Amino acid sequence: MAEPPEAEAAPAASFSLVQMLPTLLFDVAIPIIVFNLLTRFGVSTLWAVILGGLSPGLNNLRTWFPSGRLEPLGIIVIMFLAIGAVASLISGSVFFALIKESFLTAAFGCLCLGSLLAWRPLMFHIFRQFVAGDDPVRIDWWNGLWQYDNFRTGMRFVTTVWGIAYLIEAVLRVGFALVLQPALVVTLSPVMAFGLMFVLIAWSRRYLVGLREQRLRAQQQAASG
Repeated sequence: MAEPPEAEAAPAASFSLVQMLPTLLFDVAIPIIVFNLLTRFGVSTLWAVILGGLSPGLNNLRTWFPSGRLEPLGIIVIMFLAIGAVASLISGSVFFALIKESFLTAAFGCLCLGSLLAWRPLMFHIFRQFVAGDDPVRIDWWNGLWQYDNFRTGMRFVTTVWGIAYLIEAVLRVGFALVLQPALVVTLSPVMAFGLMFVLIAWSRRYLVGLREQRLRAQQQAASG
């Protein structure tokens, strides 16, 4: 499949912290600010954790309004946050409220690893949304990359790394909740989550661009030979 010039550059598209600012605001800054403000004004720790944890769900709704469509991952995030908040209120457990996001991260990690048994792993579909969006030309180009052995191997490797990383994060969240004060957990958990996501995205982009360059060099050598 011939790669259109405009799609050829898609994997190497620039990636900067600016793109992550909404996530940094809604998933990191707002939960910490809300928790500290509420506890300062006498709100119980349980309610402060729950109300601060609603911000990531609002972030998904924010992205829904312009497009009128929620992505599957967005639906999963909102669903887990809602279930976690309700379960925390029913149980009255601050500990459960602190670790409710661990169920989401662990579920995502399991989905990544489980998708390795499918024809195409989960991160293939997630990265396609970021790289191609709703552009049919870029979508066809991205789907066409599956014909290359190194791309298939690379996507499975990336999916494995994401799956393991998120399972480790889930365990660390539970560990923090067991040994640290709630205020510190509320601060550390979103910072860790954002940092992990940033590192994984940056590493994945670099890794996939390297695979693309490796494939292009091999094609050039084959053509010149």
